[in-house]
Amino acid sequence: MCKINKFVLKTIFSFQLLWWGTAFVFGQNNALVLNGAYININNGTFASPVYLVVNNGTPAAITRTSGAILSEKEGNFVRWVTNNVVATTNYVFPFGYSNTDYLPVTIHKTSVGAVNNASNIDMSTWSTPNTNLPWATSVTAMTGSGGATAINSVIDRWWQIITLPAVTGTADVSYRGSENTTVYPVGPFSGQEWDIPSSSWMTATGSGPGVTAGVGSTTGIVLTGYGMGISAPYILSATVSPLPIELVSFTATCEGDKIHIKWTDASETNVSGIELQKSDDLNTWTTIYVAAPSNLSTTTNYNYRYKENSTSTVYYRLKTNNNDGGSDISAVINHQPCSGGVNTLSAFYSNNTLNVLSHFDADAKVTYTLYDMAGNKVLVGEYTATMGEQLLTFPVYELSNSIYLFKAESTTTYYTQKIIIAR
Repeated sequence: MCKINKFVLKTIFSFQLLWWGTAFVFGQNNALVLNGAYININNGTFASPVYLVVNNGTPAAITRTSGAILSEKEGNFVRWVTNNVVATTNYVFPFGYSNTDYLPVTIHKTSVGAVNNASNIDMSTWSTPNTNLPWATSVTAMTGSGGATAINSVIDRWWQIITLPAVTGTADVSYRGSENTTVYPVGPFSGQEWDIPSSSWMTATGSGPGVTAGVGSTTGIVLTGYGMGISAPYILSATVSPLPIELVSFTATCEGDKIHIKWTDASETNVSGIELQKSDDLNTWTTIYVAAPSNLSTTTNYNYRYKENSTSTVYYRLKTNNNDGGSDISAVINHQPCSGGVNTLSAFYSNNTLNVLSHFDADAKVTYTLYDMAGNKVLVGEYTATMGEQLLTFPVYELSNSIYLFKAESTTTYYTQKIIIAR
């Protein structure tokens, strides 16, 4: 839908194409000029997005004096095919809300690429109720040890920035004052990116004062380049109470006949204790170790070793207790008890990675296969065993939450291990 006051599109901008269930509107080698026009992109979802494509890499390819592009849903993207960039190049995405508030997003692109510095920048932005639900795709946590939550610390607006190849630089974003329903209305507010590999929020960057009327903005949000063809949601959080970066890693490995459990927190605030809990059935949880927190803004490493008497798979999680009486639960990892002998294998999932710790005879040829519940092979390969324990890691971003079966065998040894992927 397009409400026209004066809307100029140089050359052709008229057809819509469905390609593998994805809707595109193309402006081939064109410029988009908004002078009072409002372009409404709709009906897109993240699984089946809709794109307004600007296939012109110059910053002047979108020119706006008034009017706006309405996204207001995660799957309603503007794709700007950028190229020929220099360090000072700015790309302004002229988003707006309804026909009232102008909410531009400016990318200060500093990437250097091998071929004309070209990158597709896919951008969408949308408002939410003050619960910030539904969360952006891939986000699994918006509460934390510092007491910050989506309700009390976060502006009620999301930004989705996806680039291919990766774009580095900074971003300036805007929000409606009515979307500032936090307990820190005067701010300042900073930007945070959700990092898929660590399943956590990255360090807050940029700054801007808080407003509750009109339009507010935060400038200087650092683009890490992690959003390379994958979901990269951003939020604005109160600088004094950002969403926690929290858990960076959580693993369990064998050391002889003992299980060595390690985890790393990127930051802690107002934590009273961290409980390491185990379970045999994912229902009943028992605390086996309590760690004293550091309550530092820098990374803290923890570890615990013990001998597990169970002969079946054991599950582990972390329970972080806060000084205000609340608590947070981490994702679950699993591990098999360790025998300490030659020819053993342990496979477990953590942070979008399948970890396989094996101890086969040296120089043994080991083949491995990961099966889904339907018996389909989703991962296959082979390796030559080295002396001692050998850790292999496989990224499994594309696999859905489910139960899988990992199989590894040499000419003399055969192992199977159930894997639970739960984000």
